[in-house]
Amino acid sequence: MSTFKQYIIIFLISMVPLIELRGAIPYAIGFGLPILPSYIICIVGNMIPVPFIFFFARKVLEWGAD
Repeated sequence: MSTFKQYIIIFLISMVPLIELRGAIPYAIGFGLPILPSYIICIVGNMIPVPFIFFFARKVLEWGAD
């Protein structure tokens, strides 16, 4: 598997709320990827869903209150 695909996999794993960095970083180490670039990619992947969750959770809670 190419290194780019491995980075994409750890990026996607870090976006899953239940797994996040606790699963993505050990997976990257298991792939044999360098730790610092893997850590940075995992942090970015972990932060991308935050604004969507923040805004949609508010709308869902407002809808549920009606």
